[in-house]
Amino acid sequence: MFEIVLTSKAKRGLKNLSKQHKEVVGLIFEDLKEDPAIGKSLTRELTGKFSLRVGVLRIIYKINRKDNIIHIITVGHRSIIYN
Repeated sequence: MFEIVLTSKAKRGLKNLSKQHKEVVGLIFEDLKEDPAIGKSLTRELTGKFSLRVGVLRIIYKINRKDNIIHIITVGHRSIIYN
C-alpha cells in the first residue's frame, strides 16, 4: 500500500474545494493508495506525472515506487490545473 503526501499547492487546492468535492477526492486518494497507476500518464513537460479525472476536477501526482509514496502535486478544476 502506498502513502499519500500532499504538496503545499495540493493542500491549497483542496482547501478551495467544496465539501462534496473534498469527500470524493478523499475516496479517490484511498483508491490511489491501492493502485497508483489508475491515472493517465502525462506527456511533454509533465512526463513522469499522472492525471486522474474526478468529474471537472483533476489530480496531478507522481509515484515514488521505491518508497511507496504518491506525491499529490496539485488538485483543482480542469480549466486551471495545467497552467
